[in-house]
Amino acid sequence: MPLSEAAYELELYATNVKAWIHPVIKNLSKHHKRGEFDLDKAIHAIERYCLTPAAKQYKIEHGGMCTRWDAIFPKAVRLEAAENIARHWVAEFRLGNYWD
Repeated sequence: MPLSEAAYELELYATNVKAWIHPVIKNLSKHHKRGEFDLDKAIHAIERYCLTPAAKQYKIEHGGMCTRWDAIFPKAVRLEAAENIARHWVAEFRLGNYWD
């Protein structure tokens, strides 16, 4: 199923900044190697530690003065983008592509 426009925009914005995506994927990679990986926890970690800061920064750079960051990217949109990112990385982990 294709992403909504807002989820796609947030995913592109967040995954192109190494400071947000790198620590989260590195941590998920570590858990997957150990066999402790849980997709639901991964989705929530990506949403909290990657997409929420990205949404706040996006609002600063592109939003209006009266627009709240969580109005631009509501929780459902952030979770949609997080699920897409998590599923992409699970496929990479299964191929043996880990971030060290």
